[in-house]
Formats: sequence, C-alpha cells, structure tokens
Amino acid sequence: MDAEHDYQRFSQRPGGNLPEPQYRSDIQELETGDGNTLDLAWLFAVVRRRAPIMAAAAIVLGGIAGGYIIWQAKKTPPTYRGAFSVLVEPITAEGRLAKLSLSAQTGVNTGVAEASRVGIENSDLMDYETQIRVLRSPKLMEPVIKELQVRYPDISYNSLMEKLEISRVSYEKDGKQQGTKILNISYHDQDGNKIKYVLEQLAKTYLNYSVDERVNSLRQGVQYIDDQLPSLQKRVDNLQAQLQKLRQQYTLNEPESTGKSLTEQAQYLKSQRVDLQAQLAQAKVAFATRQRQLSEGDTTSVLTSETSQVGAYERLIGELQKVEADMAIQSARFRDDSPPIRDLREKQRNLRALLAQEAQKSLDNVASRIRELEARDRSLAEAESRINEKIRVFPAVIRQYTDLQRELQVATDSLKQFLEKRETLQLDASQRKTPWQIIAAPELPRNRNGQLIPASARKTKRELAIAGVLSVLMGIGIGFIVEILHTVFHTPDEIKAATRLRLLGVIPFARKLKKLDRNTPKLAPAFMEEVSSHALVSFAASAHDERSTAFLEAFRSFYTNIRLLSARKPIHSLVIGSAVPGDGKSTVAIHLAQTAASIGQRVLLIDADLRRPQLHLRLGLPNEQGLSDVITTDLSLNDAIVRSSVEENLFVLTAGQPTSDSIKLLSSAKMQYLMEQFQAFFDLVIYDTPPLLGLADGNILAANTDGIVLVVGLQKTDRSLLTKSLDGLKISGASVLGVVANGIKGYIPDSYTSYHRQYQTIER
Repeated sequence: MDAEHDYQRFSQRPGGNLPEPQYRSDIQELETGDGNTLDLAWLFAVVRRRAPIMAAAAIVLGGIAGGYIIWQAKKTPPTYRGAFSVLVEPITAEGRLAKLSLSAQTGVNTGVAEASRVGIENSDLMDYETQIRVLRSPKLMEPVIKELQVRYPDISYNSLMEKLEISRVSYEKDGKQQGTKILNISYHDQDGNKIKYVLEQLAKTYLNYSVDERVNSLRQGVQYIDDQLPSLQKRVDNLQAQLQKLRQQYTLNEPESTGKSLTEQAQYLKSQRVDLQAQLAQAKVAFATRQRQLSEGDTTSVLTSETSQVGAYERLIGELQKVEADMAIQSARFRDDSPPIRDLREKQRNLRALLAQEAQKSLDNVASRIRELEARDRSLAEAESRINEKIRVFPAVIRQYTDLQRELQVATDSLKQFLEKRETLQLDASQRKTPWQIIAAPELPRNRNGQLIPASARKTKRELAIAGVLSVLMGIGIGFIVEILHTVFHTPDEIKAATRLRLLGVIPFARKLKKLDRNTPKLAPAFMEEVSSHALVSFAASAHDERSTAFLEAFRSFYTNIRLLSARKPIHSLVIGSAVPGDGKSTVAIHLAQTAASIGQRVLLIDADLRRPQLHLRLGLPNEQGLSDVITTDLSLNDAIVRSSVEENLFVLTAGQPTSDSIKLLSSAKMQYLMEQFQAFFDLVIYDTPPLLGLADGNILAANTDGIVLVVGLQKTDRSLLTKSLDGLKISGASVLGVVANGIKGYIPDSYTSYHRQYQTIER
C-alpha cells in the first residue's frame, strides 16, 4: 500500500474533531546566580573541566614568580647575622638570694614572694619583657649610637633598631616553653665587620649598664628607706596611743564580740516581749469573755474554760445537772410547794451559789495574771530600751576603733617592710657586686672554609614555596573565572536547576551520528535515502556497543517521559525547538519520531523550518513540494506527505520551497486548519522549527500545539540565550513540556550498564 492510500486510511479514523486546545504556560524564569547554591559537586566538576587551564596558569605564574624571586635573590647582596649571649641573673642559690635585694628600692617585694612560693632556683628575679625594652630604649642607645657613628655615620637609632633583635633564650620542658636566665642579642647587616663592631659596642654598653644599675639601685634604695623610717615610726606610735585610750574609755577588749553580744541581747529581749504581749492579749480576751459569761449567769462556761481546774468543777456541775434533772422528774409528781420540790430547789440554789463563787475566783485569777503579765512587759520594755541605747552609741565607737586599728596595721606593715628591705640592702652592699656576664662573645657564623654564612638563605626557599602556593591558587582562580565567563551548560543537572523545568531526556554524544550529520549534505542524492534508512538500524545492530545502545535507550526513555506527562490528555502534537542553531534539535526530532513509530505510534514528522530546511537532507528525501506548498497552493496532503522507508508508521512532511515570509504562512488560517488535521489523523505530530532566539516561527507553532520541548546542547547553549528564549515562549503563551540535554559525552547510565552486562553473562 502506498503513502496516498495510507493517508486516506488515516483520515477515516474516528475522532477527527479535536477538542478545544488548552494553552498553558509553566515557564519559570531562569534562576540567577544569586539563587544558585554552591556545592562540592559543582566545584569538583569545574576543577575536572578546567584542570588543564588551571595547571597551565599555575605553571606559568609559578615560573614567572620563581624566576623573579631567584633574580632578586641573586641581585640582592647576602645578609649576615651575628650575636652574643648575656647571663643576666645568677644561676646559684646564693647568688640569686643576693640578687633579691635589688627589688627593695621599688617598694614591691614580688621577687621575694615568688622565691618563697616556688623556690629560689625556679623564680625569675627580673621582668624580662620590660628589661628588653629598656635595653632598646633611646636613652640607653644614645651613647652607643654616638660611638658607632664615628666609624659608620649612616647608623641611626631607627636603622639600629630595625636590625637589632633581643630575645630570651628558652627551652621546652614537659611540652611547655621555659625561659632561661640568658638574653641573646643579634644584629644583621650586609657588612660582616660592621656587625662585629656593633655587637662589641653593645656588649660593652650592656655590661656597664648592669653595674651602674646595681649601684644606683642600692644607693637610691637605702636613701629612700632612711628618709621614710622616722615618719613611719612616729605614725605607728601615735596610732597605738589613740587605740589604747579608746579601749580604756569604753572597755573594749574585744569590740566585735561586744557588739555581737549587745545585738543578741536586744533580739532576745524583743522576742521575749513579743511572746509576753501575745500572752497578755490572750489573757485580756479570756477575762472579758468570762466576765460577760458571769454577768449573764453562765457560770458553767466560765468554769469549763478554766482548763487547769476543769476536773474539780465537773463534779459540782454534775451535781447541779442531777438536781435539775430530779426537779424536772419530781415536778411531774408533786406540786411546787411540796417538801421534795423545796428541798431540791434549796440544793439548786446552794450549788449555783457555790459555782458562782468558784466562777468569781476564776475571774479573779485571770485578772491577777493580767496584772502580772503587764508588770513583766514593763520590765522587759525598760531593759530593751537600755540595750537599744547602748547599741545606738556603740557603732560610732566601734567605727573609730576599727579605723584606728586598720591604720595601725597598715603603718605597722609598712614599717616592717622598710626595715626588712634595709637589712636586705645592707646585706647586698656588704657582698661583691657581680654584673652581667658575657657567656658567648660577639661572633658571626662561618662554614668549614671560614666563609660567612648568609642569614637569608632560608628566606628565598620560603618565598619560592609561597609563590608556588599562590600560583596554584591563582591558577585555580583563573580556571573558575574561565568557567564563569564561559556561560554554557555542562551537565543535565545544571539545565534542570537553572530552568526549573522537567528534564525529559539525556541524549548521549554519538560520534557516528555526528559524522553522519556532518557528511550528509555532501552525499549524492542517490545515496541519501539509503544512508538515512540504515541510520537507526546501524545503531541497533551494534549489540555489543554500549554507547550506541545507550543512545537508542535514551530516546526510548525520552518518548516514555513525554507519554507520561499527562494521563488524562495525552500529548498528540509537540514542537522540538532550541535557543540557537547547532543544539541538535533536528537530530532529536528525527530519532524521537523513529522511536515513537517503532513502538506502533502513527507519527508525522514535519519540517517547519521554512527558512533553511534540513530534514529532507538528513532523511534523504526530496524537497520538491512540502509544507509551504500545501499552505500556499491547493496541493493535496496525500501528495506532500511521504512514508519513511525506515519505519512503516513514520510519515514525513518536508518544508518545501524556502520562503522569506515564513511567519505569514505559519500564522495563517490554513496553517491552523492543517495543524488540527495533522493532530486528528496521527497519534503524534512532531514539528522541527527554526531556532527560537530572534525568530517567531517556533513560538507561533508552540502556542498551537500541546507544547514545546527545548533541546539544550551541552557545552554549546549559552545560559543567557536560553533565558531570552524562555521569555519569548512565556509571552506567546506556549506550554513548555520540558528540556532535553543533548550531547553529553561519556554518558552511560550505571543501571543500564550493569543490566546489559548481566544479560550478556546469562546468554553466555
């Protein structure tokens, strides 16, 4: 059956009327660099891609820097360094004990305290940081500089300090740095004779300073102590006399215990009085209650409230209650004037009189207790008043006493210290005054041949190492700069992250297809159809070629993803587009159509690039009449659409004769009618369009189909150009189904590779 009959059969299929197309736009703007997240995977990928550039830049920069450093090292004369060592503290216990006396003139005995705490052998009798600053001070250096300028006029204080180093020799003990009693003085210059002369003058000056410093310290210390002792002694005597007078006047043997005792007495009296007032208030309440009960004739309540005598009163109360009960009984039997009734009444009066008498006694007892409690309260109030008066006067006395005692303690301690320091200075003065000792004479290091050893040899090596490290870092930075300036996509993940669109497929780079696409326009027309017919078969025949098979599997996965995009409304028509030329959109369109046709779908592949048609060249088909002719003439679709020789279900509509007014044709009413017919008669219609950037052809077609699939060429498509293309699609209202990453090199899914190898093992 030829193509015309097949097309007529397709046109008879039910469902020729299409539902109203639903347009949507799910395009999201490309995310700028502000929103991207820098991760390790991206860093490693950049390093892997730009490793040659980084290595070349690092080598060039390292060579330039290293050469400059070596040239500078050879150009600059060598610098030498000389040194001498001075022992500034005695190393024996006797000598160090004598040295302690030097702290007396300062008025601070920290050296003595330190020696007492850690031992004489382990204590430092000198503040080394301060001493080093004194040795570098202008006042001490002024005589030295005058002496040096006689031979070397260029020497000044600043130049001398720049080259002079004074440090304390230290060593490591138990993982910690311990200081010795030795100072190391070094000087560096380009002239060895100058170094030795400067060190000799410094050694002489420092030894003279040590002797003068000891003599001046002793003399000043003794003079200061002698001036201060008389006034200190007089002050101590005056304070002792005032303190003695105050004790005799106020009987203050122990002022603190006396004040504490008065406070305790006041608190005790206050608590006693509070308890007494509570008892007095309770007694007054009881008296008023009993008095009221007695006036009402309720003697029983009065007597029962007397808890101490309640046992004795219960008998009388019981007898009264018994008589009253007998009267009640007898009154029912006898008259009121009968003898039994009279006897009972007599007993009742006697008992009530007795109870009233006892109740009055109870009330008198309460009144007596109230008077007793009031007397005790007055006594306690008087005692409390006397104690409070003593407490009021006592603070002023105790304050005066404390102030005198504190002043006496300070004066006594000062006097004691001054006396101790005077004895120490006298002991030191009686001994021989030993200055600092030069334990290592001024000398410059020399090698075995007697030549001076430069001091800057290691500095050159360190500069070379630093230059190497900086060159590597700058090389890496240059690589990243190149990566930033080369704004293309490198991986499918970058495309997905930047566009926020679905990644429908990842197409591996096929070298055979690349060569075939490049050579197709050069082939003779007689061989075009034969070459295109075997393009897909040649890949499938390479069963053991994992890359070719992975290429075919990528398109199968791509087509499956398109079918699964919408379960309720399958995709019947789509546009394959790209931002710029060379992204491989035509190749993707051809292989997608072949893949869909190979699984039984009736597919129509349309070359909608009316400006520069390419599909007929890639498929080896004639382009004498095509889409442009169908739109502009009355050419029948049966005459324009041809069946592919590769797949039975694949039909192709070439572009036809090129035209300069493609926008007019694609946006015409007839084109709209044709697109509806295509979608009704075929299961899948694929449009291959010109690049989106700068051309509206793809936008027009995408807005009238189920959507557009963007092909992004890895290592080719610029990010900004893709952004502009997506902006144009957003304006047109087209639905972007997703993106396809095309041309990834060395890409074979791990899952597919393991499955393929396992399948081959089973076959064997």
